[in-house]
Amino acid sequence: MIDTTRGTDDMSSTFSRRRLLQAGAVLGVAAPVLAACGFAPRQQSDGIRFSSYGDQKKLGLRGQLADLYTQGHPDVKVTFEGSATAEYWDKLATQMAGGNAPDVINIDIARIGQYSAGGALAPVDEFIPAMIKTEFFDENLLVQGRVDGKQYGVPVAMSTYSMAYDVTALDSIGVAHPDGTWTWEDYAALCNEIRRASGNTLYGSEDPSGDPQSLEIFLRSKGEALYRDRTDLGFTEDSLAEWFEYWAALRSSGGVIPADIAAQSQYGDWPTMPIVKKIAPLGHIYTANLQGGMQSLTDHTIDITLPPRYTKDGKAPQFPAPSSYLSLNARCTRKADAADFINWFANGEEAAHTLRLISGPPASSAARDVLLAGQLEPSEKQVLDYTNLALENTLPPPPPAPPSSTAVADLLLKTSQDIAFGSTSVQDGVRTFFTDARKSLAA
Repeated sequence: MIDTTRGTDDMSSTFSRRRLLQAGAVLGVAAPVLAACGFAPRQQSDGIRFSSYGDQKKLGLRGQLADLYTQGHPDVKVTFEGSATAEYWDKLATQMAGGNAPDVINIDIARIGQYSAGGALAPVDEFIPAMIKTEFFDENLLVQGRVDGKQYGVPVAMSTYSMAYDVTALDSIGVAHPDGTWTWEDYAALCNEIRRASGNTLYGSEDPSGDPQSLEIFLRSKGEALYRDRTDLGFTEDSLAEWFEYWAALRSSGGVIPADIAAQSQYGDWPTMPIVKKIAPLGHIYTANLQGGMQSLTDHTIDITLPPRYTKDGKAPQFPAPSSYLSLNARCTRKADAADFINWFANGEEAAHTLRLISGPPASSAARDVLLAGQLEPSEKQVLDYTNLALENTLPPPPPAPPSSTAVADLLLKTSQDIAFGSTSVQDGVRTFFTDARKSLAA
């Protein structure tokens, strides 16, 4: 979610290009602003420039790839421009406004629509399939980089919602592992079995009742959605009441952690997760966060499986989400060279061996196959095997989240905590949530 609150210059002053683009970004129209400004075209280049963001390790590996490509393609020099994530987007905005952005741009899903809408990015369709081999990408990933029917982004890596379980803890109390064919009823039964088998020393699961991503998985398993569109919720009050009552029952039985412990655990904060703290063997995780993430914080073995369905024969609720895309600058003067680099980076063997799972499992099946054929750490193989399984059992992705989704997420968390601590009933909490959430969406 972008929340830029920069001020404007005095009315008598001329906007700098940087401020002009940033002002457009606030309104979600950064690309149209660029297109209307008529900045000078870029000069012919002897090579191509590639920009990316992330921590020092990610930037170092991506810089190595630029050098590797240049070594193998001496007629095309790739110059890498890496920035820390906190600095990257302002820098890119400045470069776009000045007509001097890199040729190949690493961009996230939140911004690809903005920059493509007004012509700042070029679609890559003319290079598919001759140069960019999109047959190696799941359609549910590709469609998220498509705007108005044109492909503006090639996914680099991906992430998928999954259920994590503590193998060591389950084995120690003689409880069978979940196999991914379960329902939400089965999940509850396993939570209660863990509590009983451990002699009440373990809770069964985390409490994800205030997590919008977990609610979305539950809703999708019922054929509903978190959002209908950018202005309304996609589920009923009855479904939200069912969700809260489900977790309230497990809280009462000890199948999930109590409210006071749940309040100390932040969704997405690995060190505070109950599975890492060894107090509950079940919890949700995104595949990108196992290798080098959650697993590194515990000496117990963690495995992952598919999330529950509503019924045994129901639809799979999970969907693949791209970590980021590679896009083509509309002003690039060597588009064919840039397209070849994009394909090499996303699908190529050298790139797969270099990046491995640094940003999550590769989006390309060709890249995943390269890794699976080599030497892998156990958690790497877990993630890759699960990713392939999840892609065989998936539904199309939901529509983009509305701008006020952060406010709605805050309301969901507050409602879940009020219910858990007993300060409101499920019925009253649901009514208040719907009233306040719709106000936020309409604002």
